[in-house]
Amino acid sequence: MPAVDLGPRLIDTSVWIRADRKAHDAVKHRLKELLVAGFVHICWPIRAELLIGVKTPERWATLNEQLGALEQAPLLNEVWERAARLGHQLARTGQSVPLPDLLIAATALLYRLPLWSVDSDFRRIASVAPLDLDLWEG
Repeated sequence: MPAVDLGPRLIDTSVWIRADRKAHDAVKHRLKELLVAGFVHICWPIRAELLIGVKTPERWATLNEQLGALEQAPLLNEVWERAARLGHQLARTGQSVPLPDLLIAATALLYRLPLWSVDSDFRRIASVAPLDLDLWEG
């Protein structure tokens, strides 16, 4: 597993989900360090994916407020255009990636943020774009 690198980064949905599970202490520990340091960035595709999975309206409201307190990376028109371009580049090589992942990668690229993920879809995106990918396996 990579050494703990504290610095601003976009945290993918897959990391948040892993950190919420008991068996992933290393992910949980690193995420906590990044949160305490104020280095966690989020964008609406990540926030929406997390909120969709919430079980109760009360938990939804609490989580939405907590996520809203993080550094937000807005989805500007450039993000949407870059996501479309990334999807097009991948399609030309016979690959596809879900739109939320394209938007997350495009956000990381636009704001020049490393992307921390445990989702291998981002490796495919990194094959066609200079994505600073912090991919943890497992």
